[in-house]
Amino acid sequence: MDAMLKMLDYQNVEITDDYLKRGFHLESVYLLSLDTDRLLAGFQETAGIRPKAIRYGGWESTEIQGHTLGHYMTALSQAWAATGRSEYLSRITYLLYHLGKCQREDGYLFASPEVLFDKVEQKQPVWVPWYTMDKILSGLNSIYRYTKNQDARTIAVRLGTWIAKRVLAWSEETRNTVLAVEYGGMNGSLYDLYHLTGEEIFAKAAHQFDEMPLFDAMYRKKDILNGLHANTTIPKILGGLKRYLYVEPKDDYYLIMAENFWNMVVKHHTYITGGNSEWEHFGMPDILDAERTPCNCETCNTYNMLKLSSLLFRITKRKIYADYDEQTFINAILSSQNSETGMTTYFQPMATGYFKVYSTPYDKFWCCTGTGMENFTKQSENIYFYSQNRLYLNRMISSVADWQEQKLTVKIEADFLKESPIKITIVNAPKEGRNCEIAVRKPYWMTEEMVPEVREGVTNHMEDEYLILSGVWEKGDCVTIPMPMYLQVHSLPDNSRTAAFTYGPFVLSADLGTECMETSVTGVDVTVPTKKIAIPECILLDDADRSTWEKNISRYLRKTEGRIEFTLEDGDGHQLVFAPHFLKNAVRYGIYFQVFQKGSEEYREYTKQWERKRKLLSSHFDVIPVGNDQYELAHQIRGVKTDTAVLDGKRGRVVKEDGWFSYKMKIADGRNGLSVTYSSEDDGKSIQIYLDDTLFVEDIVRSSREGFFEKVYELPEKCRNSTVTVKFRNKNPEEACRIFEELYIREIKEI
Repeated sequence: MDAMLKMLDYQNVEITDDYLKRGFHLESVYLLSLDTDRLLAGFQETAGIRPKAIRYGGWESTEIQGHTLGHYMTALSQAWAATGRSEYLSRITYLLYHLGKCQREDGYLFASPEVLFDKVEQKQPVWVPWYTMDKILSGLNSIYRYTKNQDARTIAVRLGTWIAKRVLAWSEETRNTVLAVEYGGMNGSLYDLYHLTGEEIFAKAAHQFDEMPLFDAMYRKKDILNGLHANTTIPKILGGLKRYLYVEPKDDYYLIMAENFWNMVVKHHTYITGGNSEWEHFGMPDILDAERTPCNCETCNTYNMLKLSSLLFRITKRKIYADYDEQTFINAILSSQNSETGMTTYFQPMATGYFKVYSTPYDKFWCCTGTGMENFTKQSENIYFYSQNRLYLNRMISSVADWQEQKLTVKIEADFLKESPIKITIVNAPKEGRNCEIAVRKPYWMTEEMVPEVREGVTNHMEDEYLILSGVWEKGDCVTIPMPMYLQVHSLPDNSRTAAFTYGPFVLSADLGTECMETSVTGVDVTVPTKKIAIPECILLDDADRSTWEKNISRYLRKTEGRIEFTLEDGDGHQLVFAPHFLKNAVRYGIYFQVFQKGSEEYREYTKQWERKRKLLSSHFDVIPVGNDQYELAHQIRGVKTDTAVLDGKRGRVVKEDGWFSYKMKIADGRNGLSVTYSSEDDGKSIQIYLDDTLFVEDIVRSSREGFFEKVYELPEKCRNSTVTVKFRNKNPEEACRIFEELYIREIKEI
């Protein structure tokens, strides 16, 4: 295999695109507004040092506290590498000084006591300490990588030594127990530490987090993703790919595994924006329309998929990874930041009629707040790569590249929002007349040949879907490449009636107004949008069938002169205005619409089912996705002899003999029922359900058909308008019993 591509360093790329510069500025203002003493407070309390300030609220006052500081260290080091500004470096120095004071003699450094790691090994409910540790170690690695600060290296090595001592002492049973709980990219951060230091013990510790059954399934192209937590799974694969990259001799198994995983996710689990997942989990392959809700496309997933894509491109030079990078950076990452406030999203709904909800500066601190810090301080990544005498241009972003190895400075002007051609100008060229190549990626959305305008003496040809410009460059040389854009229509694999629209690289969405922009809360203080009003979700055709309409889409979506804006008027007189999705902030939107013939039987059946679903959803009150740690912890889960479970892609919780688990649940006023989902595989097993330690029902699982089924137990009147502890106890001798999917309180009424 040819040598791996290198990415131009941050300091050698200047972003000149005004939109991206503003995004960086907004993120920088936010980072510098945060109080470092408040971020350090949990570490100091754990170390027995009196904090200078109180810790922040939100997630920073829970068991996941400290994860934000990990992201913050990475973001500061990236911002410093891109700008060289002293305010970033002074904060880094301050943090390292105080973290060094907090670090125990044995290397332990965390914002919570070590008992959290004991709880994981003992199968006690706890919120993902290894995930948090990954963020802290990654932050230290980033500081050392970008600033070469020796204090960061020392602290990271000591922390890595504590980690290695613990994980290398695991029995196989303990290891399997730990790997069943989200641990972020612990394998990847430890492989990074191995790469930075050369100390073999860190590679051995990293391998303890390599989940080989998952890797084996990916290697064999077996899609077992249904029911898996997406932001748990993607970093595991990324870590495995880093083993391929850093550990000699190279084992192609890990590269093939990662490539197969990437293909599964992108081809069978991904929406048009490049995002994936519903309620943080993968679903069945090619089941996407049925999974469109207000809780799609967790931003952390996108962040990690782009990391994986970048590394795969550098290793393989395959253009498909760069194509996905462009699609996802524009339509999911840029879309995740409010361009007025700089705050970022957790979810990006794919269900029509919802809106983006952004974090608040000082009282949320979601996981996606942390990855947002990183996303908008590393905008110079993935634009330029190089190998020997060839410079690759992947992201078409206005910027200046200083390719020091070849003494070549290249200026790129690219403004797709103005539908301008790409312009490449040579700012400086080597005096000795060296031949250099510039490889310009042909965008996946471009249907015509790339025909550049070049001076005589500069040659061009297509190679692996890259336009190769070659010559002895001279200062002032200019190349212009027209890139015409067209409307395209896209559907989803499980519903050919869906339609989403793109224009060039831009996913288009329709503005659906700002009426009743109310939010609710799910999980641990995660704010999500609601939709309590009727929103148009269909496009009705009256003068063409779907095929004709799609082939002539530019007749139906009328472009506004001089703008990327399209107006559609359907067969029922409804008007929709579409524009690039990433530009939308606080507005309801629609990306996917259902397309029907006006007056058809299919449309009548659709409206009937839609109304039934609306009524059913309106009857839900308190919902717990069983087996999802964040949402279970938000409901104060407790238990003994209990663990998460997955059966046929359905998440659940298992309780063994004489074990139990419980949640705090809110009961609405009125007539309510507790809805529980069982599996027919547990037919004949008994389960006891308690309400506030009083036996509510003892039931035997019975089903007349195979699969999963729901049972509703009407709650006593005394529970109305209160908070109740709902406990499940297992009295089956030597057996376990399970519940699956969502546990929820629902209003009992006719549907």
